[in-house]
Amino acid sequence: MNKYIIALVRLSDDHLSTKGKQLIRPFITILISILCLTLSNLVYSQGDDREFTIVMSENTYPFQYIDNGEPKGVLIDLWQEWAKVTQSNVRFVPKQWNKSLEATLSGHDIVHAGMAKTQSRQEQFLFAEPFTSLSTYLFIHKSVSKKSSVSDLIPYQIGIVEGAAHKEHLLKIEPNLSFTYYPSRQALLDAAAQGKILVFAGIEGYQRNMILEQDIAMDYFSSLRLPITSIKLAPAIAKSSPNSQAIIKHINQGFAQLSSDVIRQIERRWLGYHHQDKELIIAMQTGVEPYADLGLDGRPHGLLIDLWQLWSEKTGIEIDFVTGDMDSSISLIKRKLADVHIGYPESQQMNTGLKQAWKVLAIKSRLFSMDKHLSDLNERLNIRLGTFPTSPYINEIKSAFPNAQLRYFGDLAEMIDANRNGEIDGFIASSAMTSHYLLAHKLWPEFKQYQDIEFSTDLFSLTRVDDSGIVERIQTGFNLISAQEVTDIERKWLINPDDRSLQHEQQALQLSKAEREYLSSLGAIKLGYVKNWPPMEFQGRSGEFLGINADIKNHLVRQLNLTIIPVAYDNFNDVIADLKRGEIHMVASVVNTPQRESRLSFSQPYWPSPWAIVTNIAAAPVFSLSQISEQRLAVVEGYFIVDQLHQQYPHINLINVANVEDGIEAVNSGRVDMFLDKAAVLASHLQGEQYTSLKLSLLADLAEQHSQLAVFPGVKQLIPLINRSLATIDDNEQQRIYQKWVTVDVQSDTASYQRWVRVLIVSLLLLSAIAALVLLANRRLNVEIRRRESAESQLIYLANHDAGTKLPNRILLNKRLNQAIADHQAANAKFALLFVDLDGFKAVNDVCGHHVGDLLLAKVGELLVSHVKPGDTVARFGGDEFVILINHVVDNQVAVQIADNILQGLHLMTSIEQHSISISASIGIALYPDDGTNEADLLHKSDQLMYQAKKFGGHQHKLS
Repeated sequence: MNKYIIALVRLSDDHLSTKGKQLIRPFITILISILCLTLSNLVYSQGDDREFTIVMSENTYPFQYIDNGEPKGVLIDLWQEWAKVTQSNVRFVPKQWNKSLEATLSGHDIVHAGMAKTQSRQEQFLFAEPFTSLSTYLFIHKSVSKKSSVSDLIPYQIGIVEGAAHKEHLLKIEPNLSFTYYPSRQALLDAAAQGKILVFAGIEGYQRNMILEQDIAMDYFSSLRLPITSIKLAPAIAKSSPNSQAIIKHINQGFAQLSSDVIRQIERRWLGYHHQDKELIIAMQTGVEPYADLGLDGRPHGLLIDLWQLWSEKTGIEIDFVTGDMDSSISLIKRKLADVHIGYPESQQMNTGLKQAWKVLAIKSRLFSMDKHLSDLNERLNIRLGTFPTSPYINEIKSAFPNAQLRYFGDLAEMIDANRNGEIDGFIASSAMTSHYLLAHKLWPEFKQYQDIEFSTDLFSLTRVDDSGIVERIQTGFNLISAQEVTDIERKWLINPDDRSLQHEQQALQLSKAEREYLSSLGAIKLGYVKNWPPMEFQGRSGEFLGINADIKNHLVRQLNLTIIPVAYDNFNDVIADLKRGEIHMVASVVNTPQRESRLSFSQPYWPSPWAIVTNIAAAPVFSLSQISEQRLAVVEGYFIVDQLHQQYPHINLINVANVEDGIEAVNSGRVDMFLDKAAVLASHLQGEQYTSLKLSLLADLAEQHSQLAVFPGVKQLIPLINRSLATIDDNEQQRIYQKWVTVDVQSDTASYQRWVRVLIVSLLLLSAIAALVLLANRRLNVEIRRRESAESQLIYLANHDAGTKLPNRILLNKRLNQAIADHQAANAKFALLFVDLDGFKAVNDVCGHHVGDLLLAKVGELLVSHVKPGDTVARFGGDEFVILINHVVDNQVAVQIADNILQGLHLMTSIEQHSISISASIGIALYPDDGTNEADLLHKSDQLMYQAKKFGGHQHKLS
């Protein structure tokens, strides 16, 4: 071709005059350009004869990256489809991002797989039409107070990948920003995980390294990120490339031939959604409360709804729900009208043909019966049991009850009616669903649930087999949800703690790479304990470590994957001495004092430990240490309180004893007047008839003590991790441990006294002369019974109230709510239920620490109490949630005024312990009987309304 062009130019030079040359040369130039462009187009239309070199980033997952030497990602699949329709060959050349730009500029006809079209790049590159897009964000560390705009980040160095478009987009927003550059995305994320930077720019999506993803998710919350821009990606070629125009035209023609279905399928495969949809559609079955149903407002609610909404927060992907029954909800997935099923009992018996993406939950099913004395089930012939025909545990039922006649029912209500009518002896169904139904229909007292007869059903989120991108995105999102977050949601919806999927087996905490490395470097941790200090800690017959502190130790082992070796001691003094020397690393039930704090480190308080004294039954009642004067008071040697007593009560004659047994025996034998120790410990030792002449009295001035873990300073880095683990012990778990090890029974300790009184009364008939003594003894006995009842009441109070805020806990709230329903129903009156969820509490907890968070919760509790009447109830529901029960309201305006007052009070709460805070609340207001006539419906309704308030930005209340 070149020789013909040269000949044409020479011909014009040889045969034309100078003026003719000047006239014709522009036409020759145009003709030559047209020829070149035509010929080059011919070249690039013959794809079989041409191989395209595509430069790509080696680590921009999931758009373009290398996996085991193979190019993969959204852009790679798009280019491979382009190669098919254009009948071209493509060769991918992976580079680090900045190197990929350099290679595109320096090469000959080299195309970049896809980049953002910025002003500076347009000076060097020629761009094809965009073929996909992505969103970019600034990810902000939790230690940085919440920022509302990019300009707020001027003081911080922002981490970016060298050569990335983030810098140009950010400088358009705020020209005064500063940057730290990293050679690759991996290097940037590693720096973020290690805390070297507090802000970094990145694309949407997730990382290939799950451990790195979890490390980053723990410190960089989705709720704190700031959007930068939405970027359209397009192929590009250097302007200096000789055939750039023709290549770009050829690229555009090829991508124009790709159908929208192909692009949609590729994006869903890698991203889990299509960019035009930008959300997942979740199919759900209705009528399965408390797991999933439609509320009175027509909106989905339930345990599974909350779980998926948390998943949405973790991934940043919006979700919406479509409803149906069990069969139609599956059909929605197969017909591509929904993307994923919310949770289905997939099994061999119930195989849908869909792909199991994630085990969402385990549902516990149990035996229910109206026959409260149904027993010896296996021995009873022809026992009639009801269940669902779709139950995956039918074979297990047949194995457990070989003599049973199984009858199948279509729904729960039908099965319950059959049991009430005597058609069946009992039925097996979901414990949570059955409990909810029985409570809602006021049938709960008629039925008994058999806790020891249990079957488990796994619920799976299901997707289509070809949607691998959704599967990976679902798995990644749920991996970011901690066991504690699941427990919090289950506690909200499941009445019976035994119905929780994580019941009594707290999973490991999510730990950063640095935290895991530190824990693995520790080796075995030695925990010292006293051999005979029940119920807090003691040694079993086989030498095993038992008691409340043993359960706390097991909790730490499970959550932190620690190896903890218990070391037994005869007395407390030796335990503390060895801890200070570093012979052991940890001791439980230690009180933090200034003297100890100088040599030891301490966890947050984890267990209420009020003090009490043991005296002779004939001694005068003692309610306070100030009542003791010139009396002999025994205390275990080494207790911190010894120094406190010396300083504050010098008139008390203190006598050291080696252990609890010695102290109680000293009182019993008369060597001392009284013995001081923990109330639970003394109550445990005084049970039975060995010490019938002794009594227990709680001390009001020492009732607020709490146990802490003392740690040797050499391993004090454990403290924050221990505190995180202890914080996961909720009220129900604490009560379970309490009931396991602590028993206070007034009757067991007073029965012998009553027998003694009866003997004295008989003696009175024989020896009337001692009548006065009998009456005196009887009065003292009554006093002792009242004192012991007072001790029991105090311990019951601890079991029914939140330790941190002193407010009623969920157990007591349920009692008062049920009582309120009965009272207001009888009086044909109304009451209001306010569900309060704090806005901004998590940020305070993460930035200022759990100690400040606990203080804040206590102050919020005081604020809420100050805005209600004395007869109303303010309860801590769990986490940063409170519930307020307002009795006898005329209409909802009373509740609205209280909610407004609460919001105003929270707005004025700007600091705590010299920490600046910003706190508010989202409040849902439900009214009895307008919004529900039972406990479950009222709580669900107020909770729904609270979520609506939160969805609209918080700092507000919502009514139905």
